[in-house]
Amino acid sequence: MSRPVAVILGAGIGGAGVARALTSSHDVVVVDRGSGKAVALAEAIGGESAVADLLDLDSVEALRDHILERYGRIDAVVHLVGGWQGSTSVDRDALAAWDAISPGVFGTLRVTSVAFREALMAAGGAYVMVSSTSTHHPTAGNVAYATAKAAAEAWMGGLAHSFRDTESRAVIFAVKAIVTEQMRAAEPDRGFPGYTDADALGIAVAGILLGDEPGNGARVDLTEE
Repeated sequence: MSRPVAVILGAGIGGAGVARALTSSHDVVVVDRGSGKAVALAEAIGGESAVADLLDLDSVEALRDHILERYGRIDAVVHLVGGWQGSTSVDRDALAAWDAISPGVFGTLRVTSVAFREALMAAGGAYVMVSSTSTHHPTAGNVAYATAKAAAEAWMGGLAHSFRDTESRAVIFAVKAIVTEQMRAAEPDRGFPGYTDADALGIAVAGILLGDEPGNGARVDLTEE
C-alpha cells in the first residue's frame, strides 16, 4: 500500500517544521511560489518540491493532477502561506496592508481548498490551516492581518461543513508566531513569549494527520506558555 501524501503549502520556518515531522510517515510535496526554498526543504527531508501560483486555480489543479498521477492519492494539504504587514492605525496604511497580504493569507487558501477538496475527500484526508491568535484579538496595528486570517478561518468553517458526513477534516491551528531553535540561539535574551516552536507545530499537525483528535471543524490554540 502506498504511503499517505502530504502537500505543504509554504516552505518557510513553519512549513519546514511540519515537513520534518511528516517525513517518516508521509511522502511530502513542498510547494512554494519560488523554487529556492521549496527545493532546499524538499532535499533536506527527501521529499519533492513544486512551484505553483496558488492564486490561480488552473495552476493549482495542474499541480494536484501531477501529484495524483505520481502518487495516486492526496491525504493532507497544510496551508502555511501568508506573510505579515502592520499599520499605524485603521487608516490608509491598513488599507495598503490588506491589499498586500490578503491574497497570500486568504486568497491562496480559497483557491487551494477548492482545488484539493475532492482529492482529500477521496482519501479521507485533511486540510489544515495555520492561523493566528490575532483573529480573536485584533488591534489597530494588526487589523489587516487579523482580518485576513479571520476571513480564512470563516472559509475553513465552510470547508468543514462541506466535509460533514465524510471522513475528511478541516482543522485550524492558531499560533501567536512561530520560532525556531536558531532564532532562540540568535537572541537568547528575547524569550519569545507565547511563540510556538516550529517542531511543536509539526508534531501537532502530524498528530492530526495520523488520526488524533480533534475532529472536523476544530480550532486548536497552540500558543505556548
